[in-house]
Amino acid sequence: MGRAIRWGLVGLVALSAAWAATACSSGDSSKGAAAPATPDGAAIFAANCATCHATDGSGGQGPAIGDGAAAKDHSRAELVALVTHGKAAMPAWDKTLSTAEIAAVVDYVRTDLGKDAGTKTSTTSGSAAGRGSLSGIPPELRTTDGDWALANGDYASTRTVADPKITSKTVDDLKLAWTYDVPGGGTFGNLTTTPLVVGDSVYLGALTTKVHAIDRATGKERFTVGRDTSIFGPTGVGIGWGRLFGTTSNKAGKGSVLVAYSADDGRQLWATDLGENGGIINMQPTAYDGLVFASTSGYGNGTKATIYAVDAETGTIVWRFVVIADPGLWGHPELNSGGGVWYPPTIDTKRGIAYFGTGNPYPFPGTPGFPNGSSRPGDNKWTDSMVALDIETGKLVWGYQAIPHDLFDRDSMVSARVDTKVDGKDRSLAISTGKLGIVSALDADTGAVVWRRSVGKHQNDQLTSIDGPTLVYPGSLGGVQTPVAIADDTIYTCVMNAPAQYDGPEVTSFGFGVQLGTADSDMVAIDAATGKVKWDVKLPGDSFGGATVSGDLIFTSSFGGKILALDRTTGKTVWSYDAPGPINGWPAITGDELYVPVGMADPPQLLAFKLGG
Repeated sequence: MGRAIRWGLVGLVALSAAWAATACSSGDSSKGAAAPATPDGAAIFAANCATCHATDGSGGQGPAIGDGAAAKDHSRAELVALVTHGKAAMPAWDKTLSTAEIAAVVDYVRTDLGKDAGTKTSTTSGSAAGRGSLSGIPPELRTTDGDWALANGDYASTRTVADPKITSKTVDDLKLAWTYDVPGGGTFGNLTTTPLVVGDSVYLGALTTKVHAIDRATGKERFTVGRDTSIFGPTGVGIGWGRLFGTTSNKAGKGSVLVAYSADDGRQLWATDLGENGGIINMQPTAYDGLVFASTSGYGNGTKATIYAVDAETGTIVWRFVVIADPGLWGHPELNSGGGVWYPPTIDTKRGIAYFGTGNPYPFPGTPGFPNGSSRPGDNKWTDSMVALDIETGKLVWGYQAIPHDLFDRDSMVSARVDTKVDGKDRSLAISTGKLGIVSALDADTGAVVWRRSVGKHQNDQLTSIDGPTLVYPGSLGGVQTPVAIADDTIYTCVMNAPAQYDGPEVTSFGFGVQLGTADSDMVAIDAATGKVKWDVKLPGDSFGGATVSGDLIFTSSFGGKILALDRTTGKTVWSYDAPGPINGWPAITGDELYVPVGMADPPQLLAFKLGG
């Protein structure tokens, strides 16, 4: 590639040497360039480190290092060496930061980072506290005619266009209509999201947590709102009842606040901090029945991922569901955490159930003195699971744990719904998949397993312990990383064949190396009724493009920067477009329009295509 880059997505912690030789971010400065007399350690941290470690150092895809944690575990000299030369998943910064800048950021981390992390941010409201009067399906979501108003297209998360105009007969007529720049971001780029297209506007949530409103016809900015706060995503914006729902930061700079803006002018209506159990909001919010669903994720500091239903009118928390079933965090709250929810739920409006996929327990594979996850004995429910929650109360209807006591970061974070015939009988299925590389069909009412299908390459992932260096497929960036699509009783899954090298049973996740650029990805078509594979085709290199169906086509993309359209019957590529940078987001398709976020372009940008230009 022309210039080395570092990027990320859900679960990203590192790039292999095949893809990156140096690290770059929005705050890069070249080695040898004249440094300021007194480098600003806080600014250097915010530009280069906050995406992984969180703005307040509370941790995320990087370990918790704020509020004195780094100074407790490492001497100043050790931290300087670590930042300078890197280790395992921690990149070396000696080619990016000067010696003085490294010293300044180390001193900031040791003495000032996160010292105000305990600051509370109260709920603010634009109306009286308590439940408001909103209910049912928001008006923006009552029709799919020409709009894409939900992150995954519809409440069933099928990512399928209801009235497609872009088909194999017309796809060659797609022309780039406009581009919209979304500056900012860091290690992960700035767009790991799906834009929303509603009426005459396109709404886009960025990894800076800013929300952009764009004129649909011209690509001109209508407004941009929000603080410049680094999160690692994926993220995005939800919509309902004239409100946009996104993420922003609290007074301590932590991206744990769910915020509502007016969809007309960006005016803030309310903001509610959901960070009581640690973590930040990385999930794209979803609105239904007067509620906004959001969740926290993150690791370290005893974080317990928590799913929230917040009143869409008032910002009041209506209910919460803590993913970690054991309030004592399996006996070691000082070490254990996890269960992050990264993607929006699938909502069954008839059953009144929201289906959420959850992430891994932490630490993994283990930590000093506690090999192979022994600091967290037992199954570690409800990590790596699908949880079906009653929409009105937040109570658990059923739970299905795909991986008990996970050692290898095998999130089961993707959900969808489909009705089909199984053995000649009508069945309602909840589809669960994720980084574990297994697609499961579960009874939508009970959670009983109907079928399970392994996809992609698997090696050592079923081990329940390791005793030394171990290569595992799928790794932390392997398996089904991105949303699936469902159409005509077929499930389309984009699968990553990327391994992770684990150093040993007492080394935390930041002692492993993710190996990208080692194999092509797969697009797999699975029969929804039986779990049988209809076809399996290779995609070029690493692909984080998900799957989106328009007519007889499946749209996806490659990290190499190609937008692809595949024939739904055969998987054959019938159309491609060279984007201006790597892609780690998912498109929106509305009739004759295609919107693709290109988060690693310079600058990051949204591409809008239209049939006929």
